[in-house]
Order: sequence, then C-alpha cells, then structure tokens
Amino acid sequence: MEPPSDDFIVTTRERKTSVLKKGTFGCLKGIASINITMGCLLGCVYCYARGYPGAPGSRRAVLFDNLPEKLESELSRKRERVPNVLFNTASDSFQPHPDILRISVKAMEILLSSSIPISFLTKGVIPRRFFDMVSGGGHSDLVTARIGVVSLSEDYRNRFEPHAATPAERLKNIEGLMEIGVKTEVRIDPVIPFVTDSNEDFDTLFRELAERGIKRVAISYLHLRPAIEEQFRRELDRFNMRLIEGIFTGSGWESVGSSTRSKLVSKGVREKGYDRAREAADKHGIRLSVCSCKNPDMPGEICTADLIRPQFTADEGKSQLSLPFS
Repeated sequence: MEPPSDDFIVTTRERKTSVLKKGTFGCLKGIASINITMGCLLGCVYCYARGYPGAPGSRRAVLFDNLPEKLESELSRKRERVPNVLFNTASDSFQPHPDILRISVKAMEILLSSSIPISFLTKGVIPRRFFDMVSGGGHSDLVTARIGVVSLSEDYRNRFEPHAATPAERLKNIEGLMEIGVKTEVRIDPVIPFVTDSNEDFDTLFRELAERGIKRVAISYLHLRPAIEEQFRRELDRFNMRLIEGIFTGSGWESVGSSTRSKLVSKGVREKGYDRAREAADKHGIRLSVCSCKNPDMPGEICTADLIRPQFTADEGKSQLSLPFS
C-alpha cells in the first residue's frame, strides 16, 4: 500500500532561475523543459536523478511553489512562441503529494491555455483534476503522454519502484488518457535482464497495452552509474544486488557524454532482449522503438521524435545519458 503523503517530506523553495530550460544535447536538444521539483518521491531504485548533487534524499522533494507565477511571467516576456514543453525530465509530474500535484497541473494548464503543446513521462497516478482540466479546456490534442511501465508484476514494482503507481493504476492511466483523446505512448525503461525481459514478460505486457489501444512503445535496458550502484546496494536485498552485479560483470566504466560514467548491459544481451520485445510487439500490433539515448552503440530512434528533429544518430546518443535537472 502506498504510504500517505505525510510520510514524505516536501519542502518549498522559490525558483530563482528561469523555469523553462532548453536542452542542448541528444533527445532533448531544442526542447524546453520544466522540473516542478528537485528530487522525486517515487523512490525508483534505478533513478539516476537521485544521485545528482543537491538531491534531497529518499522520500524527500523540494517543490518550487512559485513556479506557476514565474512561468506566466516568462511566457509574457518571450518574443518568440515556445513550440512545446517537456515536463519533469528529472522527477515526475504526478508524485504522491497534493502540493506537487497542484503545482504540476497548474503549470500544465498555463501552457495549454496559451496553446503550447506539452509532453510528460510518468510512473505516478494521474489525478482526476488533470483529466478534468485537459478535457474541460479542450486541450487533448496539445498533450502527449508517456506512461512508464516496465512490468505488470507487483513484486517488481515493490522492489524497484516502491512509491510509484501500481501496474493496475498505470493501465488505468492509459485508459483515462485514451478516453479523453490524449496521444498516449508507453516507455519500457529500464528493462532489467533476467527480471523483466522473458518472452512471457514481454508478451503479457504488450497484450495488455494493445488491449488499451497503445500503438507505440519505446524501450531501453538498465544502465548503471556510480550513484545508481550505491542506491542498489542500500536498497536492494542481497539476492537482487548479486543479480545486478552479475549483469554488469565484465562491463567497465566508460565516459558517456561530457560528465557521466556508465556501464551498459552487454550489447549481445540487449540485442537478444530487443528481438524478444519486438516479436511480442509485432504480434500485438505495436510499433517498438529502441531508444538511442541509452543505446549509443546501437541503431535506434530519438525518444522525442514527435516533438523535435526527425533525424537522430547513435553518435548523438553518446552525449545523452543525462538530463537537465533544473
């Protein structure tokens, strides 16, 4: 059962710097993004953003409570129209806290009321107020939603995504978004070898997604950074930690982009896993895209292709294993 919001610690802070931050690399190049919080309450064990300098720690988030007013001010001063905005590249729009939900939905409403398209990726529970705001305002065609679903297993969720929405809640998110006409896709990330990548895992997941009308899915395997490895050691049981260690045995730390050291699951394991996923996707009439962001050594596609540039190369992906935090 999800802990109540008073089990989390959310502090507020005024946003001093610009709200809209334009990405300069890879998938986010040219896209304006907004982060409502520093830190994230979902507590996903594999989350790289929890290891950022200044991250507030487990069960904690810093909420920029002046963000809606600051966003309105920025929009009024811009000479050129903002073409689109991506929400929460280093957190989640729909974390389980009423103040975070309120600020997220308000910021989205400000943009949509100005006819600015928005996009978000979430593993949280989308609140009723979001659906009412989008459908009531006639904004459905301005929203692209991506639901993060790696597995339909409750055991997986409890181990790796302890405060995220349950699998059933995420499927309900999809149903609600489809019902109001929002373009909805799914992101399967991070796939964990021998945990979520069997033929049965993929077939079950793609069948449930297809039944709810999903036509496009992006996928990528787990990658490891030093901070993520430390989180695994703190938060996983011995069996799962040894499994993670085994996955990356023989993989060295390599510099990816300008500032990150990462380990990738071996290329052979990823290729075979993507083949299994593609077979299941094809069976259920879903288009599967391998994400170039986290597969810089393989052909792939840009995660945000519908928002920005039509072309994206694996070489560009090598500089895109980190996202703007604020």
